[in-house]
Amino acid sequence: MKYFAYLAIMVLLISVAALFYLQRPDGQAWLTSDGISSKSNQLTEQVVALSSNTFARAAKLFSETSQNIVGSIASDTSPQAMIIYRWQDEQGQWHYSDTPDPDGKSREMVLDPNDITVVAAEDTAILKGSAKAPSIGFTPTSVYDPVLIKKLFEDAEQVKSTLEQRSKALDATQ
Repeated sequence: MKYFAYLAIMVLLISVAALFYLQRPDGQAWLTSDGISSKSNQLTEQVVALSSNTFARAAKLFSETSQNIVGSIASDTSPQAMIIYRWQDEQGQWHYSDTPDPDGKSREMVLDPNDITVVAAEDTAILKGSAKAPSIGFTPTSVYDPVLIKKLFEDAEQVKSTLEQRSKALDATQ
């Protein structure tokens, strides 16, 4: 395989070098160094022109976009204050709407969107005392912690009383 790769590269190099020496039917060589340099200069000029045009267009687009962004930020198009209606139904529930109450008991209020503060929602179950206790307690610093030993005995007594109640209930059903 190594010999084949070496042979293929040599054939390629010899064929490229032969193009400088072999002649076309009109007597000129197939490749000349002047032809290569002039063609490479033309390609270089085309690439530079294309890249400078692309760069100029990108710079113009960036400038326009930045001006649009600055203009949209600078323009003070804050939302206008709007009128809302507030009323209380028979159950004591307050209602807010952009249309008045059909019964005619609504009160007109002005709402300024700039005065609204959005606050993240909170879990109010903690305030009512119905929140779940964390399933993982604190990690004891020592195995012989007196508080933990006392809790262990209390839990054992509770399990013992639960087992006694269940065994009594089982005996009563038999």
